[in-house]
Amino acid sequence: MNIENFPIQSVPHIHVAFEPSTLESLIREGKLHASDFNCLDKSSQKGVWAMIRSAAASTLRLS
Repeated sequence: MNIENFPIQSVPHIHVAFEPSTLESLIREGKLHASDFNCLDKSSQKGVWAMIRSAAASTLRLS
């Protein structure tokens, strides 16, 4: 697919799915922040918040 032929500005949302380990890695590396996306269900939201708490705890231990 040639991205030049796809008008990204006309798409209001793009729905994607990540493996939990990939999402956790992106959060830990600071490449993705919780305010950058929305969870579509409660179990996903709980999992993401657990990842964020874990990443924050790791950061605090290192400092």
